[in-house]
Amino acid sequence: MLHPPRVAGLTAALALVPLGGAIPASADTPEGHVYVQTNDSAANAVVTFERSAEGTLTYDETVPTGGLGIAPAGLGSQAALAITADGDHLLAVNAGSDDVSLFDVTDDGLSLADVEPVGDRPVSVAVHGEIVYVLNQGDDTIQGLRITDTGTLARIPKSTRPLSGSGTNAAQVAFSLDGRLLAVTEKATQTIDTFVVRPNGRAIGPNVQPSAGAVPFGFEFGPDGRLYVSEAPESAASSYDVDESGVLSVISAAVPNNQGAACWLVVTADGRFAYTANAATANVSQYEIGGDGSLTLVGSGEAGVTDPGPVDLDLSGGDAFLYVLNSRSGSISAFSVDPDDGSLTSIPGASGFATGWVGMIAV
Repeated sequence: MLHPPRVAGLTAALALVPLGGAIPASADTPEGHVYVQTNDSAANAVVTFERSAEGTLTYDETVPTGGLGIAPAGLGSQAALAITADGDHLLAVNAGSDDVSLFDVTDDGLSLADVEPVGDRPVSVAVHGEIVYVLNQGDDTIQGLRITDTGTLARIPKSTRPLSGSGTNAAQVAFSLDGRLLAVTEKATQTIDTFVVRPNGRAIGPNVQPSAGAVPFGFEFGPDGRLYVSEAPESAASSYDVDESGVLSVISAAVPNNQGAACWLVVTADGRFAYTANAATANVSQYEIGGDGSLTLVGSGEAGVTDPGPVDLDLSGGDAFLYVLNSRSGSISAFSVDPDDGSLTSIPGASGFATGWVGMIAV
């Protein structure tokens, strides 16, 4: 049985708040949740934390996915969890049992609704409306599923598509905000694949294009429709215009953050800032996004310090909070986000759970 993780209390968390600082009040921010998955090779599970209006976390529940993870190995991916826009369904990949789990999100917590087989070693999942796509890292494919009216998963016929080749070591799949495009980053080939999604849910592609920087990893489509991508070896980020057929045009090419191994990236809902989690230096960097989609590093590149081993991050509460999952430390680092300049202030997170956890969704 999985034991509830210990949540950092106020006394322990004071060391994370800058000297003279205080935990900011966020009375106008609604409460929410943060979800992570254990990646347990014996019995994968999703762990839920309640998020207060001030951004602090309290352990809520652990719900098995019905599948297997691969811990202590990591997934080398972003977005091992996904949630529907209406918040009614949560999806989790099971890399050890080659399937994906669908949960109902209820007032009483998560309820496992279905487990559907997919390809070899699924590591990332994306959802738009009722359409779901899974990235199968082991067999270099993406595969389409549909959330049915009865609340289960069904395969979309003829939706499996290859990536650029074999051994691509792909990192993430994600929809554009309008759901008309999919993108996939391939770490081993230094490429980004795009796919056009038909109304029936089938993806057409790939359109294989070179990355502006080496080893493209985590990414997100911004509200402007542009693509923002992290790059690990140079610890950098790039931005791209994307046309309706998925053709990429570089805006900012490999803007370094002076840190180490920027592998995960998120964009604020208003499109003003992007943040990368940097695995080698255990910190977060902040970029300002210009009106033309250009990226400018804010400050020295160290916007906030995390525990060792960050593996994913997400924004929550209308961009009021940023959370970083630290797999090697068994912790979550938490920050409040200044609404004016996007700067970060450490607030209490969570700690004391097993290493090897992956994926994060914050709402």
